[in-house]
Amino acid sequence: YGPHLWLDLRHLGEKHLTTKLREVFDICRDFAGLNPATDLVPVQPTQHYSMGGVRVNKDGQAYSMAGLFAAGEAACWDMHGFNRLGGNSLAETVVAGRLVGRRVGEYASETTLEMQTGLAFAAIRRAEARADDWLQRSGSGPNVYEIRDAMGETMMSKVGIFRTGDELEMAVAELDALLADCDRAVLRCKAPGMNPELTFALRLKNMLRLAQVTAMGARDRTESRGAHYRSDYPLRNDADWLCRTLVRWPADETEPKFSYEPVGIIDLPPGHRGYGSDERIDMTQPIDDYNRRVPGEQASHGRRETREPPGSRLRPKAWESQT
Repeated sequence: YGPHLWLDLRHLGEKHLTTKLREVFDICRDFAGLNPATDLVPVQPTQHYSMGGVRVNKDGQAYSMAGLFAAGEAACWDMHGFNRLGGNSLAETVVAGRLVGRRVGEYASETTLEMQTGLAFAAIRRAEARADDWLQRSGSGPNVYEIRDAMGETMMSKVGIFRTGDELEMAVAELDALLADCDRAVLRCKAPGMNPELTFALRLKNMLRLAQVTAMGARDRTESRGAHYRSDYPLRNDADWLCRTLVRWPADETEPKFSYEPVGIIDLPPGHRGYGSDERIDMTQPIDDYNRRVPGEQASHGRRETREPPGSRLRPKAWESQT
């Protein structure tokens, strides 16, 4: 396979491209030196969205930290599942903004904040110490941007659209090595003030940890579901994997901790998605038995009770067309 496919927009003509697709035209011209009215455009897949986030309940309250709320693309909020459909981010922004925003306001009005200012100063000192550590490093360690590029290559080549267990295992090992490299990386610019390289370095370890968690979760999930496709496990497996992956990475640990929770109360067994093969491994237990497990298991993972049960404001059968 080559590094990309060719996209042919020449039939649209320059007038259409410069008026209806002006952004596409400008990107091709400014970054690739191409005129899509006369040239073929090289294209390849890329990642643009993370379907995970801070695990929250319907009200946007985080499972494991009182007072922390998340909404929109920062949250894992039960809206998208394993495949976010195009345009749904806008719908989520509107819905979550109203529901979670209202609950944040209620929570703030009901809660008395007991602020220990010493904690804020301690956090500042820790952040300053991290920055000083980077600035004081010397020697011939790797460059932070080289580590970033290596991480991107690993994720694109081994944790991309088509995944296998062997490649995912290799990705985990490569990301482990890059995490170790991060601890001995050296800045080329030692300026303590406005220093983009330092700013990036302070983010790098978290980027690597997120990549590591993604690769490990994909390696362990031996099925295909939504945007996660394992060519060595091509079937969706509702018998073993109708669950959500939860990850915690304790501050004093070198490895993340994985656990799994039921996807939530379901009315019907998951069916065919409407595209691709209809082959799948179905649930092996009745829905009522599955649903009875959900509240207790989610509570064991730290789920907080909501002000109102999910769906309590819906009219009966509101999803059906009204005449």
